[in-house]
Amino acid sequence: MEVLNNIWMAISVPNENIISSLSLPILFIENYLAILIFSSILDLSFTRKQKILYVIISSLGGIISINFLPIPFNTFINFIFITILVYKLLNLGWLKSIFAAILPSVIFSLIGMLICNLYVSIAHITAEALATVPIHRIIYSIIVYSLILLVVFIIKICNLNINFIDDMSTKNKIIIFANLFLGFFTLAVQSIVTVYYVDVLPLVITLCSFISLLIYFWISTYSLTRIMKLTLTTKKLQSAEEYNKTLHILHDNVRGFKHDFDNIVTTIGGYVRTNDIEGLKNYYVQLEDDCQKVNNLYLLNPEIINNPRYLQLTCS
Repeated sequence: MEVLNNIWMAISVPNENIISSLSLPILFIENYLAILIFSSILDLSFTRKQKILYVIISSLGGIISINFLPIPFNTFINFIFITILVYKLLNLGWLKSIFAAILPSVIFSLIGMLICNLYVSIAHITAEALATVPIHRIIYSIIVYSLILLVVFIIKICNLNINFIDDMSTKNKIIIFANLFLGFFTLAVQSIVTVYYVDVLPLVITLCSFISLLIYFWISTYSLTRIMKLTLTTKKLQSAEEYNKTLHILHDNVRGFKHDFDNIVTTIGGYVRTNDIEGLKNYYVQLEDDCQKVNNLYLLNPEIINNPRYLQLTCS
């Protein structure tokens, strides 16, 4: 009983040693949740080795940025580090790498912002106690991580993923990047304000801030969806135009063939009506020569020019 009492006393009062020892496991858990978030939203799959390396390297980078870089610069430097890590380790494009770095931060910040003030108000503690008392830090982290897992589960079940980034035009990519950067900057500033003034700000202000940010990201997502629908519609129109051109060419070819066929039938009919069998034989020989010339044009088939084996396969 005394052991349990000592453990409770150790985790229910400010204890920097325990908080420091918890920082590494928390970083590992958060980075694992991060790769779950952006792999679900971007509809990506990674090997087990890639996931392990990402969690280890990103966690070590987080420890360095937290302990050796001042706030808020460590947030932006860590963001750049994660972007480069995703680009190099997970072999994604730059825009997807930026998405992978921003999306987990957005979800973590939104959920943390919502829960932080609410937890402080319900537990009747200060922001300093939340940061320094192990039991509060553990409970708060469990709540946040559970909500994040719920978000990931909803994304997978409802198939709420973004898998069309590679098909976007450069102009749209620049617009989305600027929008993401602005949103990330706003969210970072808001998170810093929440951390420093969480026990001063009323819960209503925190809820309003959370709702406004949520609306901002919803509008951004809606705009992104509309842009992609416009892009897909434009591509469909271009495909329809190409198909229409092909139909015109096919129609012209059919008309040309009909004209030639009518001439052939008329000529044969003339020979038959005049009973000119010799002339019909000569005309037939001429038609055979023309057919042979047309058959030789088969060699202009692009499949044969680009892949000579195609002719061997066809002949065999």
